Amino acid sequence: MMDFFVFFRSTKLLFTLTLVLSVLGPATEVVQAGAGRTGAQILNLGGGTRAASLGDAFSAINGDVTAPLWNPSGLNGISKLQTTLSYKDYSQLFGDASEGLYYAFFAGATHLDGLGTVAGTLQVQGQGKIAVTTNSPEVIREEDLGTNWVLTASYADKLTKNLAAGISGKVIRQRLAQYGGRAYAVDFGIQYDIRELFVPVRFGVALQNWGTRIKFKDENQSDPLPRALRIGTLVTLLDVKHHYVSLVTDLTAAIDKIQEDDEEGVKVYLENNPDMTRDQLMADRGVGLHAFRWKHLQKSIGLEYTLGKILYLRAGYKKDPGMPTFPEFTDYLTYGFGARVYFGQLDFAQVPGGGPNNKRLNVFALRLIFD
Repeated sequence: MMDFFVFFRSTKLLFTLTLVLSVLGPATEVVQAGAGRTGAQILNLGGGTRAASLGDAFSAINGDVTAPLWNPSGLNGISKLQTTLSYKDYSQLFGDASEGLYYAFFAGATHLDGLGTVAGTLQVQGQGKIAVTTNSPEVIREEDLGTNWVLTASYADKLTKNLAAGISGKVIRQRLAQYGGRAYAVDFGIQYDIRELFVPVRFGVALQNWGTRIKFKDENQSDPLPRALRIGTLVTLLDVKHHYVSLVTDLTAAIDKIQEDDEEGVKVYLENNPDMTRDQLMADRGVGLHAFRWKHLQKSIGLEYTLGKILYLRAGYKKDPGMPTFPEFTDYLTYGFGARVYFGQLDFAQVPGGGPNNKRLNVFALRLIFD
């Protein structure tokens, strides 16, 4: 048994180098994913009321069972067992028209002494029903659009005193009425702590959804996965006795394509818009390195106050270029709280939901923490 532990620990350096190259290497040749250019949108739904209330700024947070949805290395810091169950009902936004539209996920993680932390996550998305008609408004039948799901297995460990790394493997199943497609993907992530500064800082980097395309019939009827590169920070502003305050930030780039694949469409567009150059069009669409322009990045910031292990107050701001432009600054704000009693914790978040009336969405989660 001791030989196994020695072998496992001896592979950490190799694992570190492989992970860093995997995360940073592709970043020099990735691009922005535009609306409607990727499949498996369930991978963009995130998860966890804590993350939601912090504006989805989560890639530098650790010790949380929902970390695999943002950065698998964030599993580091879990001491024993954590589980959570969250459910989001979209009928709050669309009423009866959204019957059967929901998003739910379950996650569980535990620490294994001497080995690291392992976790499993199941995401489920109900797509509701659609009315089938012919040439008249008369509804012939209602067709169920099916249920999408993602099953993820994750692992994380501390490689050095300040460096943690993690990896996730995913199986993605997408349905569209009678058609279905499956894909496989991996996530890589690292977190690095700097404690020597005036205030402790943690950096997080994660590359998500690097994998196969979602195929419904063949290559001509397939979609790429919504790959994303997340870069975040966590700054500890206060840590005295039972009071803890942290500031978290994230910048996220969608990176599904390496180059523009609709060359015929580009040619037609440029012919109809002679004042625009190809480079200007690629910059506008966020293709190539243009994906990392400020206007194409999702920007998130959050603030969390913790009173012991009893009360958690959270607020955040999220600006996503892929979402509709809201009229007011307050429409981008997120907030929520958590309340813990013994090993049970109830989390709540209210976030921009959109919909025809620009309503906000209430999200709840139940968490069990055995530490």
